[in-house]
Amino acid sequence: MRFIPTSVHGIADYLVCLGMIILAFVAGAQGAGFAAFVILGVFGILYSLFTDYELGWKSYLSMPAHLALDAGFAVVMLVLPFLVDLPPMLHRSSFVIAVLAAVLVLTTRMQPGSARAEPMV
Repeated sequence: MRFIPTSVHGIADYLVCLGMIILAFVAGAQGAGFAAFVILGVFGILYSLFTDYELGWKSYLSMPAHLALDAGFAVVMLVLPFLVDLPPMLHRSSFVIAVLAAVLVLTTRMQPGSARAEPMV
């Protein structure tokens, strides 16, 4: 059942990715764990900016393509604690972010064509 509007999904994208970048600093992560959280956060913001939805800047990615990237993002966040050394706060956060991303993938409405409203003339 897909009930989350793309506008709400977009807000979640930016908040979670920005939160990941902030968490990397706040949690005192170092090395690969720090880099992974920052790089994944920046990557999430970038592909959100290029998604065809209300909060996208340029419409290069369709919503199904965006959701496929989100699914991959969820998998990476799920296995990240097993690949790099993370502080306890990021270890738990990684799991929570993975679950939230998966839920968004499964519940966000996919709108065909442009999600933007046509300009009024």
